[in-house]
Amino acid sequence: MLAYLDSLCAALLARDSAEIQRLLALPAARDLPRRVREEAVAISRAGNRSFMAPIHSLHFYYKLTHMVDESSDPIFGDASKHGEAEGGQMELPLRKVGNGGR
Repeated sequence: MLAYLDSLCAALLARDSAEIQRLLALPAARDLPRRVREEAVAISRAGNRSFMAPIHSLHFYYKLTHMVDESSDPIFGDASKHGEAEGGQMELPLRKVGNGGR
């Protein structure tokens, strides 16, 4: 769903009416919130001269990206495990700072 929504947002930002219509015809469009679908239809109809921004689509995309569990997402792989010590905490290198006259 995230990849589909990414493609839709890219098409909306590019104001590519043909691509927006193609993406809205896919079965994944049924899973979109009504506001996002309506916004996509309005932007595709308005064409290149419109100043409409895909606010609802981008907000929905933002919310979905924050719901993704990075550790279980194959896109991130084991990258989230690098630098983690046992126990799930990451060790931060700290340097000693002088008293500064205290």
